Amino acid sequence: MTDKHLGDRIHDLLDGRLSPQDTSVAMSHLAACDECNERWQELRTAREALNSSSAGIDMRFAQMLLDKDRMAQIAKGESKHVARAAKGRDKRPATIAASAAVILGFTVVAAYLAGAPDTVDANLVAMADSGDRSTAVLDVQGMDNEDLTNWVQPDWQASGLIPVDAKVVRHGDAEILVASLLVGLDPVVIVEQRGRLSDAVVDQAPRVSLDDFDIYVVSTAPVQVLWQSGSVVIGATCTCALDTLAIAAAAFPEAGEPGVMDQIGTGFGVFGDALTGH
Repeated sequence: MTDKHLGDRIHDLLDGRLSPQDTSVAMSHLAACDECNERWQELRTAREALNSSSAGIDMRFAQMLLDKDRMAQIAKGESKHVARAAKGRDKRPATIAASAAVILGFTVVAAYLAGAPDTVDANLVAMADSGDRSTAVLDVQGMDNEDLTNWVQPDWQASGLIPVDAKVVRHGDAEILVASLLVGLDPVVIVEQRGRLSDAVVDQAPRVSLDDFDIYVVSTAPVQVLWQSGSVVIGATCTCALDTLAIAAAAFPEAGEPGVMDQIGTGFGVFGDALTGH
């Protein structure tokens, strides 16, 4: 295929011999090139006329002669080498492999889309307050209960923060962790949800820069901040000074956002949960 015209590849396009990518490029070219499009229409018209019986041609006989399987039968009396040449190469393995590759590609794309994180906006705390309690866990020694190990936690001993209690609530399809802790004498409520902090919060809310990340102030009465840690959005609120929440936020570990493979893996997990009914 040249940059200007399709050339002889127009016959390959008509016979369906182009790859899906080349077919897409060729069809785009036809839409933009009047000369190639006119030739394409002429060839299609000629092909349709040839495939009809109105021209007085017995197409069944012609197709029989051109059929590779029929040619192989005729060549049975020849040597095996000639017979194989008449029959042509078996394209089934290549077709099966191509089909499997296409199916795999669609499956991966579907998993990527299914694994897209939920968007978490400024009302995270309100969602937690209105959620249905599903699991309650208490561990004033460090919240090391297995129900909490998948959530983001600070190093309690090194941070000086004091954990009080925690519970997991469900709001719609989302699970939300609600934990209480003490920063000095100030009680702070931590709320966590898996997802990605909304662009509206990132673009519009005032931000406070800590050492490795930013926190976003979404409320001042009471004081409430949100930030992203890996695949989890964390909120902190209290009736205290903003500096207290900054101390609490700095104690939580910072993690990079999930990559493409992480999102695909999450999508396959969604498929698995759907199949098992979880």
